[in-house]
Amino acid sequence: MAEPLLSVKRLSVSFRLEGKEVEAVKDVSFEIKPGEIVGMVGESGSGKSVSAMSSLRLVPCPPGQVESGEVLLEGRNILELPLEELRAIRGKEISVIFQEPMTALSPLHPVGYQLAEAILVHEPRVSKLDAWGRAVEWLEKVGIPDPEERAKAFPFQFSGGMRQRVMIAMALIQKPKLIIADEPTTALDVTLQAQIFELILEMKAADTSILFITHDMGVIWELADRVLVMKDGEIVERGEVELLFNSPQDPYTQKLLSAVPRLTDEPLTSSFDPDVDKPIIKVENLSTWFPVKRGVLAKTVDWVKAVEDVSIDIYPRECLGLVGESGSGKTTLGRSILGLEKTRSGSISFEGAEIRGRNYHGMRRIRKDLQMIFQDPFSSLNPRLTIQEILTEGLIEHDLLEGNAPEVAAYWLKEVGLPSDVINRYPHEFSGGQRQRICVARAVAMRPKFVVCDEAVSALDVTIQAQVIDLLMELREKFGLSYLFISHDLSVVKRICDRTVVMRHGQVEEAGPTQDLIENPQTEYTKKLISAVPIPGDLSKRARNYS
Repeated sequence: MAEPLLSVKRLSVSFRLEGKEVEAVKDVSFEIKPGEIVGMVGESGSGKSVSAMSSLRLVPCPPGQVESGEVLLEGRNILELPLEELRAIRGKEISVIFQEPMTALSPLHPVGYQLAEAILVHEPRVSKLDAWGRAVEWLEKVGIPDPEERAKAFPFQFSGGMRQRVMIAMALIQKPKLIIADEPTTALDVTLQAQIFELILEMKAADTSILFITHDMGVIWELADRVLVMKDGEIVERGEVELLFNSPQDPYTQKLLSAVPRLTDEPLTSSFDPDVDKPIIKVENLSTWFPVKRGVLAKTVDWVKAVEDVSIDIYPRECLGLVGESGSGKTTLGRSILGLEKTRSGSISFEGAEIRGRNYHGMRRIRKDLQMIFQDPFSSLNPRLTIQEILTEGLIEHDLLEGNAPEVAAYWLKEVGLPSDVINRYPHEFSGGQRQRICVARAVAMRPKFVVCDEAVSALDVTIQAQVIDLLMELREKFGLSYLFISHDLSVVKRICDRTVVMRHGQVEEAGPTQDLIENPQTEYTKKLISAVPIPGDLSKRARNYS
């Protein structure tokens, strides 16, 4: 038996919040051997990320505090190393793929510069030119198109999925001994996810170890050797992947597995009437282009055609799915409809009235009716406001607050599965999945008529995901909402979307009733998306990676 690369022994971590001591991790122990992929699963707030980040002393102190335990990397206790030794380990021997790439990447530097910097910090003998070349090479490896030019772009010029790929490249570029991957494929479509799997398995073959934190049980099935199941800061079950999936012992593990959405699931009942005459949203020949300068002093400008000549209709009470690879134009289309991106041409109407080109005051009159659940929850929440203020700010602004603010905020938190006593906390005090639930609550609290859900449930664990999906569908029935549901998870799309549009390179590739589209896709691109969906329990999927 190989000696463990990483050994975590009786780790306990607590946080002091609002004068109370909260145990986030309780007496956790596990090992990772060289070349082993260990999955860590559990609901949002179960202690997965805290356990992993403590291994590199990345838990903020205060309010976090490691109460006891050891974290041994090849016999060295990371918790007791001098800071200089720890810095030498970070990035070189242990790399982290963070859950929210926008907050982990510097907004002030091009992504190529940031990748090259990661090389130069640990390899001072490498020239800047060679470091830049390796940065471009890794951008290509993780599927960034036109990597030489995109290396010069800033993080805000990338889609959420592309930023996640940059983070993956940054973690892999030093070929570390251990990678802590915190929800690394959450923002990725299934085809890019499969490409990243190949990279990770190549690293595994070279004896790199991976701690893979995720709520996606399909990913665990395809990728991991062993799995740890966490609940309330403790490991409640552990074991070989196939054994645990086929014969889970703990009721909590059974609950997680039963909540996994599958392409074979029956769709939820919908009151949408496909014979409705008038769409609530009508998009005709819409194009949204972004200018790209080739050099700092360049006078000529190229254009990225993020959305090109797209026409779609969304009807009252309809949930329209929008799928496609990262960078296909899904988010840009959603933002363009809401007036959050400047469009180049076309028409956008809401309830029969043209809204494209309206000024601030014109859009403000209908803003309460048009809401968006953003893909990156942390960057869309004001870090200086409490959760109560975040949830009631829009209601107060539009004179929609019924009752007192604390009670209203507590009600909507309960609706998305969060305790009401957190209304006075700030966004940074929550996990990524919890922040996403807050974003959902903020949007639906306005009781709008149309909501763009941009990967609204991608960061949520399967049980809360099911709960939020049920909430979105319940609100649709109760208030007559319409949704544009942007997602890379075709299993979820099949479950809740009445019709689905497939986008590729900024254009509509295929569209139709969701069940028909998934069961009988007409284009090779759609077939590729469907075939790449992870399927827990499918031995052929696992054999593909472990043959």
